[in-house]
Amino acid sequence: MKNTIETIHLNFVNGNRRDAVKQIKRYGLYIFWNDYGEYLKTLYTETDAILEWFSDAVISYHRITNR
Repeated sequence: MKNTIETIHLNFVNGNRRDAVKQIKRYGLYIFWNDYGEYLKTLYTETDAILEWFSDAVISYHRITNR
């Protein structure tokens, strides 16, 4: 599962948000967000960086899915 989350995160980093959203849906929308938050905590030490990436992912997801 970590490889999948890493791939999704790299899609956000590279600007491939539509691909990331498709992968989030495949991963399981309701379990993804918690796992992604935990992944970001292992990747970044600064709370601001974690919050930035998490917020970007949430906003991107909702804009693309029109929710």
